[in-house]
Amino acid sequence: MKYTLILASIFLLCSNADAQDVCPEFANMVSVISEDGKSSKELKMERAVAKQKKKGIYRGYDNSVRLEGASAKVTVKSRQKFAFRPINPQVHPAQQIRLYPFQTKKDFRELVVGGVNTFGGSKNRKSGDNAILLNVQKIKDGCYEVSSTAPLPTGEYAFSLGGQGSSADVKGTSAGFGSTTQGQTWFGFSIK
Repeated sequence: MKYTLILASIFLLCSNADAQDVCPEFANMVSVISEDGKSSKELKMERAVAKQKKKGIYRGYDNSVRLEGASAKVTVKSRQKFAFRPINPQVHPAQQIRLYPFQTKKDFRELVVGGVNTFGGSKNRKSGDNAILLNVQKIKDGCYEVSSTAPLPTGEYAFSLGGQGSSADVKGTSAGFGSTTQGQTWFGFSIK
């Protein structure tokens, strides 16, 4: 009887640990949770570059964020959930993570975030214009489950995570001289 209780206790501890192991190992990382919810795989950090593209003679320039490669290395299902470990526990996690749809080009994925017209006026787009709404639920202290509010269509996507002192919003991302993605970290995935 005593050994049965010990074995049952060990089994319960191991099964509870599996449910909690979906969280990324490090802060400011994202993992995709398996469909059964018992394991996860960390998304690969993407190399992001801010670019500026001329849009005709009088239409000015578009600023964009580009990720290397025509598609992400990780493919997920439309309703799959993610685990996120924020970098700053004093700030609400929903302010530290955003999800954006990217357009596929030949050698890269692109998100247009704003620009300027020929006469110096701003064509700045707000990040809320194309950010995908997210549900954020606490899994445990310092780890949150993240999912889209609606099924995601086939395409390329990336999470933008703000670093210490920076935002996950893409509003204000500049290109041209001194290109910057303002301390954001990007984690891409594909839905096929």
